[in-house]
Amino acid sequence: MPGIMITGVHGFVGSRAMTNYKDAIPVPGVLLREPGEELDAFVKKHCPDVIINGAAISDIGTCQKNPAASYSANVTLPVVLAEAAKAVGAKLISFSSDQVYTGCRTEGPYSETESLPEPANVYARHKLEAEGRVLDILPDAVMLRATWMYDMPLYGGDGAHRNRGNFLVNTMGAVLQGKPIVFSSGEHRGITYVRQVVRLLEQAWTLPGGVYNYGSENPLSMYETAKTLLDALGLDVPVTDTEPKRHDLRMDCGRLRSHGICFDTTAEGFVRCAGDYGLLRQ
Repeated sequence: MPGIMITGVHGFVGSRAMTNYKDAIPVPGVLLREPGEELDAFVKKHCPDVIINGAAISDIGTCQKNPAASYSANVTLPVVLAEAAKAVGAKLISFSSDQVYTGCRTEGPYSETESLPEPANVYARHKLEAEGRVLDILPDAVMLRATWMYDMPLYGGDGAHRNRGNFLVNTMGAVLQGKPIVFSSGEHRGITYVRQVVRLLEQAWTLPGGVYNYGSENPLSMYETAKTLLDALGLDVPVTDTEPKRHDLRMDCGRLRSHGICFDTTAEGFVRCAGDYGLLRQ
C-alpha cells in the first residue's frame, strides 16, 4: 500500500476514507483554512505517494453567500496541493462535482467531453476552475466529478460534518417524522453510496490524469429514485410528484468503466447500502 495523505478527514468523504485507510496521514484542518506555504511544507515533510483531497465547501448556499471562502476551499486548496504533489512526485486525487453540468441545456447523461457553458452557481464555477488549474500544474492529477452521496450517520468523535443531511438520511427522517416526501419527475441526477466511492479510490489513483465522471449512473427521475429507495427499505410510503421542473445532472461514466472502475447504479447502490446496515426488506 502506498503512503496516503487525506484532507477533509472530518468531512463526509474524508472521514470514511480515513476509516478505510487507517494508516493514512490526516492533514490538520488548520492547514486547510488558509492553504499556502504551511500546507505545502506539510506535504513535502511527509512525501506521500497519493494525496486524496476530500476537503471542500460543498454547500451551494454557503458558497453563494461567501464566494471568497468557497474560492479558498474549492480552488486555492487543490491548486496548492497540486503544486506540492508535483514537488514530491505524488499522485493527486481531488474531488470535483456533477454540479459543473448545471449550465447545460441539452439532455443528459453528460460525458467529460461535453462543451460546458458557465455553471449556474458559485460552487460549480469554482469546481470547474479548479479542474483546469490543477491539470495545468499536474497533468497526472485525477479530478473526480462526484454525484450527491449518501450514507447512514457516523457517531463518535468530531462528527459534526459526518452526520449532515443526505438523500438517505433526509428521506428516512421524513418517514419517521411523518412528513411528506416530495420530489419532481423533471429532476434527474445520479446519487451514490459513499462507501463505494471510497472503496473504488484505490483503483482511481491508478487512472491516467484527467477528469472523470465518478459515481452511480441513474436513468430514473428523482421522483422514481425516491420510490426505489423506499422499496429497497421495505417502506410503503407515498411519494408526491411535484410540478415538473427541468434539472438534469446525469453523468455518463463510460470513460471510468473503460478503465475497469464500475459503480452500482443508484438503485443497486440502495440495495447494497441497505444490506450493509441490515435494512433490506424481508
